[in-house]
Amino acid sequence: MDKRISRTLAATLAAATLAGGTAAPAMADQPTAGGAATRTGQRTPIAGLAGVTARWRDAKGGTGVVTGFDPANGKGGDVPAGTTAVTLAGLPDGWTQSVSKDDPLTVTLDAPDPNQSRTYTFRAVSAADRFRESLKKAETIRADKDATAAYDQASLDVLDKAIGDARKLDAGTAGDQTLANAADGLDQAVAGLRVVNWTFHGRTLAYDDASRTWTPAAPLDQAPGTDEKITGGSTSNRIGVAPTASAPTVRNTLAGVTETTRDLTASHGGESFRIPVRVVQGTEITLKDGTRFTGSENNSKWTIADTGHRLDKDNMPVTDKVELSDGSTLPVTWGKATLDPSGAAGPVWTMSGTATRTLDNGQTLTVNLTASRAWNAKLSIGVEHRTADGNTTPIPGVDLEDATAADTPLDVTLPTLPHAAAGDQYTPAVTSGDDATVTLKPTGLGDDGMRVFTGTIRATRTDGTIVTREFTIRQPFDKPAKTVDAPDAALDGLLVNGKPIQGWDPDILEYTITAGEDDKVTVSPRAKAGQTVKASDTTLTMHSTVQHWTVTGPDGGNRTYTVTLVRDHRTPTADEAFKPADPKDTGGTQEAPGPDTATLKSVGWTKDGTYHAEKGDEYLIPEGGSFAYESYLGQIVKITPGRDHGMTWKYRIGVLAPDGVTYRTRTVTVTYLTGATHRAGLTGLSVDGRDVAGFAPDRLEYTVGVANPERYVVTPSWDKQTGMSVTKHVDGADTTLTVTSADGLTSVVYRVHVEYDAGLAATGAGVTGVIMIAVVAVLAAAGAWFASRHKPHDPDGDADAAM
Repeated sequence: MDKRISRTLAATLAAATLAGGTAAPAMADQPTAGGAATRTGQRTPIAGLAGVTARWRDAKGGTGVVTGFDPANGKGGDVPAGTTAVTLAGLPDGWTQSVSKDDPLTVTLDAPDPNQSRTYTFRAVSAADRFRESLKKAETIRADKDATAAYDQASLDVLDKAIGDARKLDAGTAGDQTLANAADGLDQAVAGLRVVNWTFHGRTLAYDDASRTWTPAAPLDQAPGTDEKITGGSTSNRIGVAPTASAPTVRNTLAGVTETTRDLTASHGGESFRIPVRVVQGTEITLKDGTRFTGSENNSKWTIADTGHRLDKDNMPVTDKVELSDGSTLPVTWGKATLDPSGAAGPVWTMSGTATRTLDNGQTLTVNLTASRAWNAKLSIGVEHRTADGNTTPIPGVDLEDATAADTPLDVTLPTLPHAAAGDQYTPAVTSGDDATVTLKPTGLGDDGMRVFTGTIRATRTDGTIVTREFTIRQPFDKPAKTVDAPDAALDGLLVNGKPIQGWDPDILEYTITAGEDDKVTVSPRAKAGQTVKASDTTLTMHSTVQHWTVTGPDGGNRTYTVTLVRDHRTPTADEAFKPADPKDTGGTQEAPGPDTATLKSVGWTKDGTYHAEKGDEYLIPEGGSFAYESYLGQIVKITPGRDHGMTWKYRIGVLAPDGVTYRTRTVTVTYLTGATHRAGLTGLSVDGRDVAGFAPDRLEYTVGVANPERYVVTPSWDKQTGMSVTKHVDGADTTLTVTSADGLTSVVYRVHVEYDAGLAATGAGVTGVIMIAVVAVLAAAGAWFASRHKPHDPDGDADAAM
């Protein structure tokens, strides 16, 4: 036991005792009078004087024992009238007696310690007076209203008989010896009253016949006062017994809790008192979740094994402190991550750490932490294909069970897609374990809009060495097919920035062109005599634009030409740039239902430090939240996250049960919501180059006057960096614009109806004046699209499109 604990707590109980040579309720190593009784209010008994006796002597040589002499409690007692001297006998070693020169009935006992000396005054009283006093005292006690509750009936019966016998005597005529005997009987009956209402420190004491001991129903939970006594008796005869305290026993019963126990003992009238005292100091300290420290009694070291922590993909523990129930936090000292290649479900990374605190009572609390994660070098790299309406399709590419198995470059060409799909969005989709990472390079372009994805794979072997390998994934598209239908609707040409489009053939209706992120591109259809050219549907995204032209020939034939512009881009949209936080285990402390439990307690998400459990395997996570789960104590969890499409991610979960044998897998699909990627809506609209009056993002229908309802341009504006897309459909005087959020969950449809405005027609404020203004989308990588009816040979360039 730490000496500081013993001294501190012993002093607490010792405060309940009196120091010095007087008996009191605590100091076990001080001599006492054996618990001698005193009347309440008298001086405390002096140790060692209980055995002193007193005898009187008169002038005629008569002698006898002093009546009522109580040396321990300082009471001199009574002697017969005519007494000339009192002599004390049985003095402790070193004590002496002296008689007062002024009063032969005053005797002083001189102690080795002057503070313990006592003076006794003996009263000379006649037999008649003593008889009267003894009878009065006995009658007063018997008349107390609480006498029946204070004494047992047998001793009251003895007192009643003594009183009855005394009342038969006449103090004026009875002889001295008769009166003295009666007085002795009364005094002995009073002294022999058996008290049955003992209390101490507000507690009622109960008597055990077998041990002849008085005890409280339960130990005292606080130290008594310094001068408290065991008290009992009736109103006029209150008796106090000073207890003696044993040496304290101090134990550490819980972390942060010290228990001090001792017994207070005394005796009176042949019966004993034992009052146990149990003082508990401090409040148990646990981990914040209630997990308890363990340690043996009287051991100052208390420990907890806390194994439910996780290493991140860089093998850094996600925990840097331990929170205790008293609100304090302990910093964790972590060791080095090590890899055990022989785990039942595969290799496992582990790291040990400790957090320690020494309490004021001398106890040392130690938390032994273990953080772990499964070694996981799985890797798949595919391509996510997303159309303008938000529909997504995953395209498998590279799929490696162990990315460290080889270090040769990877070169994969994906299945060819239709040429019409070249204008859709394509982004790499990487799913990897913590021990395999991918660094992507800017997307490249090949012939016919081919996307070329390149990057570097870096994976950690089980021996700690690093494997690095390059990869290339190509997504090709079909070449456009030729058509022989409606030859009268074959265009004379398509110009890109004034030059013929690459691969021009009037019977090829689909073309793909590429440009830099900020390049200005204008596409101009060139019609033959008698043809009508009308720019029709348009699909716009951050990095691609698809424009359709409908050509009507002089014989009524129709052809639709499509040009897809794909731009290089180095600035990712919000959905492309999004990356959720690493999965977090919020459990790991609760015992599993069984050793073969290989299912998680729950899956869900965390936000602002609060965990929210979900019931199913598919759910939404609000902005600022991240995927999380609750494991059971002793489980090893392996998480392989990967983007499924858009803002939707799949988490492939493997769980090894505490028995180290049972293994289960599970896949959870979540969609992350963010303000940017869940938003759909325009920020502006213009018709024939003029802003639409009264536009508001939440107003969905407009009627606008134009110079020519058959030749007008509707131009949308939107926040392209969010990743949302816009599809425009023109049907005569009506244009429909569908805006789809990057996560595909939100769509908004705007409708614009145009009607003839004579004032605008008179001023010529139509489409011709705005067609040739190239609208270049810097950073947004998309242009404005224009629709108009073409005059023969299109001398004004009315069908040109700045892309």
